[in-house]
Amino acid sequence: MIRLIFVLLVIAAMVLLGLYLLLDDKKYLLYFKKTLQYTLFFVVIVAILLVLRRIIYV
Repeated sequence: MIRLIFVLLVIAAMVLLGLYLLLDDKKYLLYFKKTLQYTLFFVVIVAILLVLRRIIYV
């Protein structure tokens, strides 16, 4: 499930970056930056949950 979400986020980021490079519209660059920000936030939350799971079940 986590891998699927990560792959979809990467695909969305690449499409937005491609649209920015193709159309030269700043809104796509803004959406790309927001997508990266949310992806990093998602990765941090998942890492924290994995560490907590490891601590609790030991």
